Amino acid sequence: MAGTWAAIVGMFLVLSMVMMPSCLATVYTVGDSSGWTSGVDYSTWTSGKTFAVGDSLAFNYGSGHTVDEVSGSDYKTCTVGNSITSDSSGATTIPLKAAGTRYFICAVVGHCGMGMKLSVNVVGSGSTAAPSTKGSPSPATSGSNSTVTSPAVTSPAVTTPSSTGVDNSLSTSPVVALWSICVTWVAICVLVLS
Repeated sequence: MAGTWAAIVGMFLVLSMVMMPSCLATVYTVGDSSGWTSGVDYSTWTSGKTFAVGDSLAFNYGSGHTVDEVSGSDYKTCTVGNSITSDSSGATTIPLKAAGTRYFICAVVGHCGMGMKLSVNVVGSGSTAAPSTKGSPSPATSGSNSTVTSPAVTSPAVTTPSSTGVDNSLSTSPVVALWSICVTWVAICVLVLS
């Protein structure tokens, strides 16, 4: 009987280790407390950060701004009108689902030229950064203008937080801590039963 329990607990531990990396995703609040606005050096903001598949970018901004994902060439020239996705809700979360470079601008005329542009290099899963949630998206204002457009090819999703502003992802620190405690107790039980 103890051997059966040990096998079941062992399977649980293996599954726990496989599922744990998804809990370690980081939500980066773009610009930290400054948010997505003019006058922030986003190149400096990205330096020292490792963006990995599974992480998310949370853009918080006031009215009169947008978050548009664009091509590399449109990013370099601040060309508007060819966006892959666009949102103007005031709180936009972009999940980083694939490795590669992602480009974002504010499509309001002149804003990109004033520095409202962000280039993020996303590496494959397995970020070495510590798990955390860096801020949480601001609540979307009711009646906000939110438009998400997607080309015919598959593009990354843009999600807007619920009006409650609650981040329901599993990347919050209490969930990771609770999961770690559960896995530790199961491991102790396996050792005692063996």
